[in-house]
Amino acid sequence: MKAAIFNGTNLEIKEINPPIISASQVLIKVMVAGVCGTDRAIISGDLPVPKIPLIPGHEIVGIVQDLGSNVDPIWQGKRVTCEINSNIDNNCYFCENQNYTQCISRKALGIDIDGGFAQYIAVESYLLHEIPSVLSFEDASFIEPLAAAYQTFEKMPIEEKDRNIVIFGLGKLGLLIIQIALQKKLKVIAVDGSEKKLTLVKSYGEVHTLNRHKIQNLSSEIKKLTGGIGADICVDTSGNPSVLNDIIASCRTCGKIHIKSTHGLQTPVNITDLVVREIQIYTSRCGPFPMAIQGLQSGEIKVNSMISKIYPLEQIQTALDAYNNPDIIKTLIKME
Repeated sequence: MKAAIFNGTNLEIKEINPPIISASQVLIKVMVAGVCGTDRAIISGDLPVPKIPLIPGHEIVGIVQDLGSNVDPIWQGKRVTCEINSNIDNNCYFCENQNYTQCISRKALGIDIDGGFAQYIAVESYLLHEIPSVLSFEDASFIEPLAAAYQTFEKMPIEEKDRNIVIFGLGKLGLLIIQIALQKKLKVIAVDGSEKKLTLVKSYGEVHTLNRHKIQNLSSEIKKLTGGIGADICVDTSGNPSVLNDIIASCRTCGKIHIKSTHGLQTPVNITDLVVREIQIYTSRCGPFPMAIQGLQSGEIKVNSMISKIYPLEQIQTALDAYNNPDIIKTLIKME
């Protein structure tokens, strides 16, 4: 099979043997894999990984081709996606408290173990979710990031006093969170430097947009839009660590900041301001796949307009480099 293999410096397209599945695994023929900021951070070296060489890629959709001896035959031939956190032990402190994404034995697909930038991938059968027939493989590739978007609000419940939310960064995650926020009847303010993305977000509903390249004092502008006190909730999906201090300045006293995108980067922040103004900090990562599948199946969440371009596996480096263009939202890899 063909696979994109990270050798510690760059990606190489190689012919390798398909993975051999264990009794509890299935072999998935990968149809589409989404390119994520995490993948780009791995290739750039910003996010060190424990396994080299590594096949990256964790936004995976495909068809079950083969089953391990202990796997329910019902999965044969199913259109599926899979959760990314494998090797869950169901025995540690975190598993006992239903925090499975923090299991001490956890191995993440495409980060700790080989992922989906390949024609085939072996995964544990308990990770599988069937893709509804109404969803294309391309749209279904958004299930994993949409689950992460829903997790934003699972970890940070909306209170009655929360009336507005500011999203910093309009990549795919920011656009998904905005659609969920609109469903929750929040006043939404979107911040980005791409006019194309700022125009797209208005198609989701009533959203106030701010082009960060055209505003001298972003936090002052946000305070004007939020009664002079700052935003109730600020969410960072930019992946740009320099934005965090703008976010702190834009958040109201006793407000909430949710950090979604890091990609291995670090930045100094004004800790004193956070403490003195009693701002609450939230973080989250993977989320509920069934909720994401339902959101796409019902049509409540729109994703097709986020697909900027689809590339074959041989052009995966081009798909990664495309993000140098600030107007790019999402690139996909389609296997042949």
